Amino acid sequence: LDISDNSFSGSVPDSLSKLVRRKRLGLSRNSFKCLIHASVGSLSQLEELYLDNNDFQGPRLEIRQNSISSEFPYLCSLKSLSFLDASDNNITGKIPPTFPTSLVELSVRNNNLVGNVPENFGDMEFLQVLDLILFDHPSLQQLTPSYNNFTSLQVPANMGLTSKLVALELSYNELGGFLPAYLASMPNLSALSLEHNKFIGMIPTQFALKRLLWGGNYLFGPISGHLMGMKPGFANVSLVDNCLYMCPEMFFFCQGGDQKFFFFFYEIFWEGPNCERYL
Repeated sequence: LDISDNSFSGSVPDSLSKLVRRKRLGLSRNSFKCLIHASVGSLSQLEELYLDNNDFQGPRLEIRQNSISSEFPYLCSLKSLSFLDASDNNITGKIPPTFPTSLVELSVRNNNLVGNVPENFGDMEFLQVLDLILFDHPSLQQLTPSYNNFTSLQVPANMGLTSKLVALELSYNELGGFLPAYLASMPNLSALSLEHNKFIGMIPTQFALKRLLWGGNYLFGPISGHLMGMKPGFANVSLVDNCLYMCPEMFFFCQGGDQKFFFFFYEIFWEGPNCERYL
């Protein structure tokens, strides 16, 4: 179905959802302002979707679990787009060099995209959820989505042993919860930076990396034995600005900053991280 080059305006008709066997849908060069997600998202056989040269202004674009096999479209003209889910398709070609900076959630997992992660992720000040299923990428060795506002970190349940990641930099985000145990199962991971987030809990004993930067979180409890036995110069480790009361400056990884001190332990779990600096 191709209704391009007309003067249609308003919302894309919801009746399109009845064309369940349609493989090609062309809506280009009209004046549509709103894309009804039910009308497009239910077209499970859709292979080609053309939306260019319209006036879409809605905050959400959901086209997941279709059979779209074209290259990723240019979307930066969608100035108010906050949610984009194009997962579980067959989209090919390079990852677009830029995405709308208004995005809060972006998911393009399970496609056939290649190329570099866009550099403008650092300019996306509202981005909180990024779902690219990068942890299981067959060749990716370094991932650095630091200095963003990410609040969650989600990976496939069976991820770990197949990952090729060597270095992972997630510092200066808003990530919280317990330290992800699956990171310890990555066979090639040697550098992990999680500084200045909101992680809580005890330090897992499985981690024995060459570069381990976990300062500026809310970690508590005893320091694991393998860290206590480390010598300066053997590894780059920093645990400053946590809630580790047993982290004296005699250990090199405790040097360079104070520790915090819990005054209401229950707030860590029920009201979020909240500890005052030890005086």
